Amino acid sequence: MASHDLHLELVRDLAGYRACERIQREVWGFAETAVVPDHLIHMLVHAGGFLIGAYDGVGPGREMVGYALSCPGLWEGTKLRHHSLMTAVLPGWQDKGVGYLLKKAQRDHVLRQGIDLITWTFDPLESRNAYFNLNKLGGVVAHYFPNFFGELRDTRNKGVPTDRFLLQWHLRSPRVEACLAGGEGPAVPLAQLETINRTQKLSSGLRAPAGFQLGLSAPYLLFEIPADFQVVRKADLELARQWRMESRPALSSYIEEGYVVTSLFRQGDRSFLVLEKAPLERLLERA
Repeated sequence: MASHDLHLELVRDLAGYRACERIQREVWGFAETAVVPDHLIHMLVHAGGFLIGAYDGVGPGREMVGYALSCPGLWEGTKLRHHSLMTAVLPGWQDKGVGYLLKKAQRDHVLRQGIDLITWTFDPLESRNAYFNLNKLGGVVAHYFPNFFGELRDTRNKGVPTDRFLLQWHLRSPRVEACLAGGEGPAVPLAQLETINRTQKLSSGLRAPAGFQLGLSAPYLLFEIPADFQVVRKADLELARQWRMESRPALSSYIEEGYVVTSLFRQGDRSFLVLEKAPLERLLERA
């Protein structure tokens, strides 16, 4: 179905909440014990949360194909923010702009509330999410949380520690506005960068971590991550764990030293996180 057949609307009823349950199972492979249930979704919405659904048309027989859920909270103790709990799109509808439309609708709603910051977490090793969150939406990362959720049992996370980036989406910043207008962002200046880690290609065709350096000080740093972490995880769970345990000290150390993760750089079939050493305020002002 073409993207113009999509219909976005606020979700405020039991049928919509149940559709969110179904999508969680289909997207993440959640067991029943892990699904955020309809009554909890209802409480979040009733308490001021925002839930928007994407439907494959209007009228009887339509299906929810994606949704975004967020709730108000505090940032650094005093500043209001929304924290985005879940954004999910059914597999057959991914890469068709549904998630992008949901996030833009979420941004519009939060701005109408007088709030200009949305945060959410994502896996540092998921290159697809990194590209969407950093390059397409204009978010930035200045926090690394080791094993944030503890042990998860769904099909995308089982068996690997749940380290997460905390993304900041500063909704009114020139950076975000430029990205949403279709900007590509500034090119990575090759003369001003160093590479944090080394990788090697295995006989399986997968790449494995092969060591990293601390103490680098270039304005720009690259850190290679898997081109598709889910492919690695499904093919070789031990290799996926190696990626996690090597990326954790490297990324967390440089973030603690003041580097900010600002984009994903692709070269052929390889993916690299870009870290910049600059005040966050300056990065947000740069369109």
